Amino acid sequence: MTNTPGIDRYAAKRPWGHFVAFVVIALLVLGSFWAVEWDFSALTEPDKRDRALDRAWDLFVSFSSPDLTGDWVERCWELTKETLSAAVMATFMAVIFAYLLAMGAAKSVMVGLEPATGWVSRLLRLPFHVVCSACRWTLDILRAVPDFAWAIILVAVLGLGPVTGAVALGLNVTGILGKVYSEFWDSVDPKEYEQIRSLGGGRIKTFLYGIRPLASRSVQSFTLMRAECAIRNAAVIGAVGGGGLGAEIMYQIGMGQWDKTSTLILFTLALTFSADLASNFIRRQLRSDPNHPRAIRARSTLASLSRAYVGVGFAMLVVMWCVWFMGWGNSGGPDGEAKNYLEPLANLADSEEREKIKFFEDLLDPDFDLESIGYGDPKKRAIYEDMGTNVQFDEDYSWYDFWRPAAWESWEKSLQSWFVWRAVKSASVPLAMAIIGTLLGVLGAMALTYPHSLAFQLESQQFTGEAPHPAIRALRLVQMAIARGLGLISRGVPEVMWAFLFIAFFGPGLLAGAIAIALHSMGVLVRVFSETVDNVPYRNFEQTFRGSRMTCFAYTAGPMSWKDWLTYSFFQFESNVRTGVVLGIVGVGGLGFFFTFQFEMFKHQKASVYLIVMILLTVVIDRISRGLKLSRVNS
Repeated sequence: MTNTPGIDRYAAKRPWGHFVAFVVIALLVLGSFWAVEWDFSALTEPDKRDRALDRAWDLFVSFSSPDLTGDWVERCWELTKETLSAAVMATFMAVIFAYLLAMGAAKSVMVGLEPATGWVSRLLRLPFHVVCSACRWTLDILRAVPDFAWAIILVAVLGLGPVTGAVALGLNVTGILGKVYSEFWDSVDPKEYEQIRSLGGGRIKTFLYGIRPLASRSVQSFTLMRAECAIRNAAVIGAVGGGGLGAEIMYQIGMGQWDKTSTLILFTLALTFSADLASNFIRRQLRSDPNHPRAIRARSTLASLSRAYVGVGFAMLVVMWCVWFMGWGNSGGPDGEAKNYLEPLANLADSEEREKIKFFEDLLDPDFDLESIGYGDPKKRAIYEDMGTNVQFDEDYSWYDFWRPAAWESWEKSLQSWFVWRAVKSASVPLAMAIIGTLLGVLGAMALTYPHSLAFQLESQQFTGEAPHPAIRALRLVQMAIARGLGLISRGVPEVMWAFLFIAFFGPGLLAGAIAIALHSMGVLVRVFSETVDNVPYRNFEQTFRGSRMTCFAYTAGPMSWKDWLTYSFFQFESNVRTGVVLGIVGVGGLGFFFTFQFEMFKHQKASVYLIVMILLTVVIDRISRGLKLSRVNS
C-alpha cells in the first residue's frame, strides 16, 4: 500500500484533541446528572407545576408595572452611575495589570515556541519557564476566586461601597484578561512573525511588531466584551457589599418590592445597552481592516490614526469621569453631599487600617483537618478516634475491590468524616451547573449567530454581488433585530438576576442556576461569535461564495471562525464554573455557599480550604484545555 504525502500531512495535522474533547464533554454531561441531584419536580408534578406557573404569573404582573416616580428614578440614576464608575475603574486597572502578566504568561513571548536545541539552550530557558509558570499561577488565582468571593473578603478591609466592588471586579478581570491575552498571543502562527526573528528581533521586538499586531483585533474585541461583562457584574456585586444597583436590587427583592426591582432591572438593561453602543463606537474607531465595507473609501494615514485616537480618547474620558465621580461627583454622602469612595484605598497606608487585613494570615494557613485521616496533632487525633469521627475505611473492602460499586460507596461514606473531602465534593455543584449551562449556551449561540451577523444579513451584497429587494432587506433587518434583541436581553440581565427569576418558578436548586447560566452564556457567546464572523475580510467570503449565504456561512465563515469560537467557548465554561460558585454564594448551594458560611462565621482557616478548591478547579480546567489544545487550534 503506497503512502500519499498529502494525506499523511493532513492526518498529521488532524486535531485529535478535539475528538477527545467531544468524548470528554459527553462523559461530563452524563457525570453532571449522576454526581449531583437535579430536581425536575416543578415540571413533572402537576401540583408543583401549577404553583410554579402561579408564582411566575404574579412575578410577571409585578414586573409589568415598574415604579417610575421621580424620587425613585433619580435614586436609580445615581446607583447606575455608581455601578458604571466601579465597572470602568475595574476594567481600566485590569487591562494594565493583565497586559503585563499576560506577557509573562504567554509562552510565545516569554519562552518562545521554537524547539530548544541542546541542554545549554534548555538550561538558559529555565528561568523564563519559571517566570511563565509564576505568571500563569498568578492569573489562575486571580480569576479562580470569583468577584463575589473577592468582594466578601474585601468588605472586611475596605467596607461597603462601590470601591470594594471595583477592586473585587478588577482582581477577577485581571486574571480573566491576562489568561485570554496570553492564549491569543500563543495562538498566532509562528510562521507569520518568523521574519522578524530572522532579522535579529528579540522577544520584546517580536512581540511588539509581530505577535501583538496580529492578535490585536481579537484582544480589542475581547477587552470590550469583558468591559460590558464587568458592567453587568458590577450591577449585582452589591449583593455582597459592592454598592451600586446590586445592593439595592437585593434589598428590594428581600422586601418583596417587585415594582421597584423591575425599575432597577430596567436601568440595568439600559446601562448594558448603552455599554453595547459605546463599545461598538470604540470598535469602529479602532477598526483598521481595509477590506471592510466601511473602510473602502481611501483615507490618509492621518485620518486613519485620528479614528484610533478618537476611540482611545473616548475610553480615557470615560475613565477620567469615573474617577472624578467616585471621589467628588456623587451624592452618596449625608444630605446629598459628595462622598469620597476612594478614601478606603488611601487609608490602607495607615497602620491602624492595616490591622483589618490580619485575617489574611488565617487565609494563608488553611485547616486541612489532617487529624481526621490519621495525621497532625496526636492529641486531636486521639479525640477524633475516641469519638469515631475520623476516617475509617470498611474492612470488608480492600483497594483490590476498586471495580466494585459497593466499595466506592463505602469509601465515599467514610471520607465524609474528612472536612477537605466535603469541600472537594461541594465543587460538583458549580461544575455540574457550568457543564450543562455552557453546553446549552453554546448551542443556542451557534443557532443565533447567522441571523445575528451584520455581514450575512445587511452587508452580504458586499461579497455575494446580489441586489436584494427592499422587502428582503427589511425582512433581514427584522431577523437581525430579533436575534440581537434576544442576545442583548439574555446577556444584559446578569446570571444572578436570571437565577432569582427562575428560582421563583423552579424553586432553589441546580436547575434554576443551570438555566440562568445557559441564557446568559448564549447572549455573551452570540455576540463574540458574530463579531468573529463579521471581522473576517469580506474578500474571503467572495472567493468561496456559491449562491447561498447559509452555505457560505456554514462552509466558510464557520471554519474560519472556529478557532476563536473554541477559545471563547472553553473560556466561557471556565467563567461559568466561577458563576456556579457565585450562585452558591447567593443561595443555590455548593462550594460558594459553604465558603461564605465559613468566612462569615470567622472560620477563616476552613474558608481558606474552599478558596483552594476554587483555585484548583480553575487550574485543572485551564491545564486540561492547554494540554489538549482545546482553547486554540493550531493551523
